[in-house]
Amino acid sequence: MTFRSILTLLIAFISQFLFAESYPVLSINIDGNKRTKDFVIQREMLVHIDSFYQDDEEGNFQKLLNQSKSRILNLNLFNKVTITSSKAKISNKIGFAVRVTVVEKWYEWPIPFIEFSDRNFNVWKDLSFDANRTNYGLYLFNYNLFGRNHTLKTSFVTGYNKTYGIEYRVPFISQNSNWGVSTDFKHTSQEEMWLKTENDKLQFLRKGNNNLIKKTSGGLAFSNRFNPFNTITISGSYQNTKLDTIIMKEASNYLLNSQVKLDVIGLGVAISHDKRNNIYLPTEGALLQPMIAYHNFVGNSSYSNIKGSIRAQLFNKIAPKLYTAFSVFGEFNTAKDLPYEYTRRLGYDNIVRGFENYVIDGQHAALGNAAIRYHLVNKPHINLNFIPIKSYNFLPLNIYLEYFVDAGYVSAPKTIATNDLPNSALFSTGISLQSLFYNDRLLRLEYSLNSLKESGFFVHFKKAI
Repeated sequence: MTFRSILTLLIAFISQFLFAESYPVLSINIDGNKRTKDFVIQREMLVHIDSFYQDDEEGNFQKLLNQSKSRILNLNLFNKVTITSSKAKISNKIGFAVRVTVVEKWYEWPIPFIEFSDRNFNVWKDLSFDANRTNYGLYLFNYNLFGRNHTLKTSFVTGYNKTYGIEYRVPFISQNSNWGVSTDFKHTSQEEMWLKTENDKLQFLRKGNNNLIKKTSGGLAFSNRFNPFNTITISGSYQNTKLDTIIMKEASNYLLNSQVKLDVIGLGVAISHDKRNNIYLPTEGALLQPMIAYHNFVGNSSYSNIKGSIRAQLFNKIAPKLYTAFSVFGEFNTAKDLPYEYTRRLGYDNIVRGFENYVIDGQHAALGNAAIRYHLVNKPHINLNFIPIKSYNFLPLNIYLEYFVDAGYVSAPKTIATNDLPNSALFSTGISLQSLFYNDRLLRLEYSLNSLKESGFFVHFKKAI
């Protein structure tokens, strides 16, 4: 091939890229939102009226529409979202006409419930599904208040734990503002408490029917979403913890220095960069969440701790129906001596799969996850005609088969001799069957093998990555 031929092809390629015809978005029509205000949906759109977009073979305009669909679904207000576009001529202009069709969920949920109170389903199983370790009561969830995506949650819980709480969340204080606010208040009391960790497992303490521990907490947070994918949150919190004096001897280290009362004041700043296509089980996109918080502990004496953490995740589609997922998490604390509740690192919210029956406490922590997923079932609309409620007479269902590898480490300057897992590298591998219902309800069935050469079958109801 001659130089002139190569130059001609190069010019043609560049010209196609630079001079691909662009069209404006002439209209965005929204259907099906009987309660939800239009601007709640429009705020999540990545295409805008009067903005120009290339109608090219790469399908970049369609990619923006697909991303917009994912963002609207992530509001968790709709069971189904469809976005279509077509060329149209409006007021002598030729451009894109976009239509968004949604199926709204129910937004008022008075939920009587019975639930296990342990860290996860597998721990409750190992305790013989003890009915005395269950909570029951009433949740009142009010989503999408005023059609503005406000959320009000109230809880009335009794049984193993007693909890009374209220939470109100406003993602954006007005139609044109990027600022949001949330607040919460909660009071809990327990007849049995998580006293300490021995043999890498929680040890419980009960003294008749006395409320051994009471906690009252509240928080206030302000958020600003300064672009479609980035949010900064500034928060303040307060927690008061009281122990019954009858357990002063057994719980001498729970609040440190044999204290029976402790006040904790916290201030924090967090940033979230979120481009995941589904926040409940992502398959494409990325997440980056750094956070730093200051806690002041006030009891018999006053001391403080600075806590920092970062979570980074990456999700990719590498072939039709085949996806990869990677996640790393790290946490550090400046204080070496902290109340027991503030030393919880792995085995609680963050788990090395295969170690569900253990907890690892310490000062610092690291966790890594890697997985490859195969999309077994993709059914966006399974008819359930026997259900008379229009919003729920169909079922979006996705099922993934996953192979995973996890690793974790907790650094603990002070440990109890019977705890072997702190300051030790933890590894596990296994397979997982993950079923996602209605885009936000997850069931994980997993078989794993850990570095202690223990294997087991585990059930979870939220994502690992």
